[in-house]
Parts: sequence; C-alpha cells; structure tokens
Amino acid sequence: MQEYGLGIVGEVRFSRRDGGYYVELYDREGNPVGKTGLWVTEAKAKEAARRLATNLGGK
Repeated sequence: MQEYGLGIVGEVRFSRRDGGYYVELYDREGNPVGKTGLWVTEAKAKEAARRLATNLGGK
C-alpha cells in the first residue's frame, strides 16, 4: 500500500481483461473510498490516484 493523500492509501492493480492499471483507494480503517479509471501505464494510474485522493480529502 502506498499513501496518496492525508489518510488515504491505495493499491495499484492490473486488469488483464481490460488491459490497464487502476488504483483502489482506502481510508485509514481500510474502507474503500474510490477507484481510478483504467490507464495504460502504472505511473499514469498513480498520478490519477493522487488527484482523486486530493479531491476526496477536501470533502
């Protein structure tokens, strides 16, 4: 798990069926709080996760 925002961690996953990377985001208690769309590279998925975590942290 990698931290993407204040109290938000995530795990990069690869979807073989769809052929792309996405990141599942969780709060401190381990509850799912979001998921990015599919990206061609792992780096793009991580950047999308950082942006999503920033938006989720502002709520």
